[in-house]
Amino acid sequence: MLPDLSVPVAKAFGNLHPDNPLNRLHDRDRTCLWVLLLFYALLATEERKGKTDDHPLESVSKLMADAAKLAAKLESEVFRGPFSDALRPFSTGFEDLPTRLVGLSKRLGGMLDTFGKRGHKREVFATEWLVVASEFVRLRTGRYNDEHLAELFQGIWKPRPKADFSSDAIRKKRLYTKKQYPVVYAGALKQAVQIFDSSARLDPP
Repeated sequence: MLPDLSVPVAKAFGNLHPDNPLNRLHDRDRTCLWVLLLFYALLATEERKGKTDDHPLESVSKLMADAAKLAAKLESEVFRGPFSDALRPFSTGFEDLPTRLVGLSKRLGGMLDTFGKRGHKREVFATEWLVVASEFVRLRTGRYNDEHLAELFQGIWKPRPKADFSSDAIRKKRLYTKKQYPVVYAGALKQAVQIFDSSARLDPP
């Protein structure tokens, strides 16, 4: 059974300025937006606490980096090292292994980098939820309304000192994601469109 979010959602929107255009959203839209911002808040908080290496894709990225290092060691110590002749009866047939490992590291590692450089995937994953929320607001209101989204966020999550959740910060995160991680941005936009389409069918503006 899904939890009743009506109370926290109503409380968050009840703290908005009367002129905030987000007040005109339907209840379903409000709940969607509240959930998206809460996901971002929770993940961003974990990222600020230093939990940067426990994202599932980080271990694979590290493995690909280690594969490239192993390839270099195999080449220098096994196939071209001082004992390469003595080891040749056992290493014959595997001479292309370093090259293949490097190829795998570049191909898979490069693909994983589209979801964030090593050590930054949790941050990028967190920001993706903020981008989804931002794009959803644009689809629903016709504008990003970053300053109004920032006001709503402040009512959902009390940021730590020095944390910046201003309208300018939201805009910069959205533009940075679009420029540096277009695959992530495209996925966020797709999610926002899906949420918008689903909500629009049920509660047309």
